[in-house]
Amino acid sequence: MMKYILLVFIFLVGSKSFAQLDSIQELKVVNLSSVKLQKHSKGYKVLNLSDSVIVKNTESFTTLLRYNTPIYIKEYGSGGTSSPSFRGTSSSNTVVVWNGININSINNGQTGFNALTVNLIDNINVRSGGGSIEFGSGAIGGTVHLNDQLRFGKHFNNQLVSSVGSFNTYSNLYKFSYGNEKIATKIGVSYNQSENDYKWLGTNGLKNENGSYENLSFTLGFAYKLNNFSKISAISSKFNGNREFSGTLPNPSAAKEKYKDFNFRNLLGYRYHKNEFTHEVKFAYLTQEYRYFADKNLNDYSFGKSKRYLLNYNFNYKISPNSSIETFTELESILGKTDQIEEKNRKQFSQSLIYTQNIENIGSLNAKVRKDFNSDYNVPFVFALGAEIKPVRNTFVRFNGSKNYRVPTYNDLYWPALGNLDLIPESSLQGEFGLGYKTNEIKLDLGVYFINSKDKIVWTPGVDPEKPNDWTPINVAEAVNKGIEFTAAVNKYINQHLFNFTINYSYTIAKDKSTDKFLTYVPKHLANGSLSYSYKRINAFYQHLFTGDIYTTTDNLDNYTVPYYNVGNVGIGYKLIQKENKNLILGVKVNNVFNKEYQVLPSRPMPNRNFNININYKF
Repeated sequence: MMKYILLVFIFLVGSKSFAQLDSIQELKVVNLSSVKLQKHSKGYKVLNLSDSVIVKNTESFTTLLRYNTPIYIKEYGSGGTSSPSFRGTSSSNTVVVWNGININSINNGQTGFNALTVNLIDNINVRSGGGSIEFGSGAIGGTVHLNDQLRFGKHFNNQLVSSVGSFNTYSNLYKFSYGNEKIATKIGVSYNQSENDYKWLGTNGLKNENGSYENLSFTLGFAYKLNNFSKISAISSKFNGNREFSGTLPNPSAAKEKYKDFNFRNLLGYRYHKNEFTHEVKFAYLTQEYRYFADKNLNDYSFGKSKRYLLNYNFNYKISPNSSIETFTELESILGKTDQIEEKNRKQFSQSLIYTQNIENIGSLNAKVRKDFNSDYNVPFVFALGAEIKPVRNTFVRFNGSKNYRVPTYNDLYWPALGNLDLIPESSLQGEFGLGYKTNEIKLDLGVYFINSKDKIVWTPGVDPEKPNDWTPINVAEAVNKGIEFTAAVNKYINQHLFNFTINYSYTIAKDKSTDKFLTYVPKHLANGSLSYSYKRINAFYQHLFTGDIYTTTDNLDNYTVPYYNVGNVGIGYKLIQKENKNLILGVKVNNVFNKEYQVLPSRPMPNRNFNININYKF
């Protein structure tokens, strides 16, 4: 208890020297999570997925990230369970951040990417590298940021997106936003469904059985400006999903599994900004629930539930025009259970401090520290330093180093007869160095990184000699991940013709240090890119994905690999209506245009060539 009191005392004394955001941004936008991300990411690479990128990949959140980021995504058949591997780390080492809040599950430490609705999100960013200072447990490989935006100022906007595709796939979206000088509001509703019964290429007439899905989601936001210095806001989102788990080779018809998930997220905020001071208070209430049916024809299911309460206070003070200090104080209580685990309550208090320094015409840096006090175990003290220097016009040199962590999940600790209460948090030390070039037309970034992870939590068979076939989590593994990431984007106008080219390439070596073997499900080479062309009312594009071989066993046997694959998609859009406040676009997209046979995971063929017709109406 004395530790808590001492830390709060230090916070109160030091709070007279903290940081703020630009006042112009303060007036225009309520939710500033994406602005803060840029401010706190000196030395890190951050990809912003623009509206034009999102509209080309509305099939799923998995598809969007697979074709536009350096993240490798494991997917149990199209539309099935989907999880990331960022820089060769495990799925629980990538954090999904919703409006500044880590939303990974307390039960398994992950966020399912196919339980996120891509076209309801206003702003999507992907940051490579560790982020435990700002985002807590699991932020080791990288972070994916989903941000809602509420805008003041007079506007009245509607958007309707509807599509129909192969395999009886339908998608519908409606978004509305309204604002004036005092009020900002938004509403969004999305519904998606598919039979998902695509043909399995290379088989004798087999198809993806028991793979259908449907989901309904909504988002609601409201903000009110109390005066010129303060405002309140509320954002709420809900997702209801129903998925069947498709079968595998050689007998897809044996599949009967079904999965339901329900996510409900709520965030209240109050913000006060005057002169050099900014105060922000957030209260969040989040629930997650899943139900797993081994036989969809029966009403028997296993389940997991969690409720999370979070109170966050952010205080900023601008020391000078070029320097600031910022603190985050957070209290958190999580209640989680499954049909196998009695309800447990985890409580945590955390204190973070971030110092930002800008050096005019030279560069900028962030220095960060964080300490957590957790009711279940000792969480390591973490720190980070990042900087970006501009030695020559349009060029930059960036570097960052950090210590990050992941705490054990409820499944790790409490799973009956298998959980391990002696587990300690994972920790990692990592560093990165990058070079870049940036103009209005060209953006280039080349980085090399190194991650050394200790006390990794690994589910291992045979830990108990009396139960050699049982899997138990233990802190044994030490892993080293190193690699290269390259990103390029070119936008070029030639008269009225616009050409756009992007590419992401990553080279990853991830090994278990004790065995010197490659980690499973980590491709050494991963590349994706797109080429688009626009002229007056016409837009056409091609996007391509290359994924190298992956090992599926820890002994790295060649006959247990998933072979490399190349997949391409092509699309075209035409503006039927093009006015100042009204746009109607008709689009056609062909996925897997070359009809390539490929698998992301063993024995789970991905879709053959398929089509999508869509309309996007803004008014």
